[in-house]
Amino acid sequence: MKKNIITLLLLGAVTFTFAQDTDNDDTSTLDPKHEFRLDALEGLIVPAVDVSYEYIISKFSGAGVSAFIGLSDNDSDDYQEWAITPYYRQYFFNKQDYGAKGFFAEGLLQLGGGTDTEYIFEQERNVEEDWTKLGIGFAVGQKWVSRNGFVVELSVGGGRYFGGEDNGPEAFFRGGASVGYRF
Repeated sequence: MKKNIITLLLLGAVTFTFAQDTDNDDTSTLDPKHEFRLDALEGLIVPAVDVSYEYIISKFSGAGVSAFIGLSDNDSDDYQEWAITPYYRQYFFNKQDYGAKGFFAEGLLQLGGGTDTEYIFEQERNVEEDWTKLGIGFAVGQKWVSRNGFVVELSVGGGRYFGGEDNGPEAFFRGGASVGYRF
């Protein structure tokens, strides 16, 4: 057991060491590579929490993951209660040195789940079925980043879930108005 723990710790240390940025080129002014955002619209409209993390790969691209958690006790059909969404973004028309901002397009996968409530007339009762689906989607948006790292982002998109299950939604929405910080 100790051997496995030591091996995992060494593997983590090696991975962390190789993940460090060693590029000291003067043309590389993209120092902050980590970004956290919170979707303000999700909290106001749905109610839910949607938190995103993005790693800035270069001034033209980034990759990240979003986590959505629904806070409502809504019993409507096809209500999504949670989702995990990894994505890759490509930034366009970026002429600033402080990159990874401006217009972007993203491709994404989404693993989501919830409870589908259906009323059966013959039995005069509600039947609840849990669902979990994987989907693929696309979004576009605009990101503004200030020199001190404050981030504002607007995006819109969506996708389609795979699977022939009868319960759960067939499609999903992706987008919102997010605020965050890049460090």
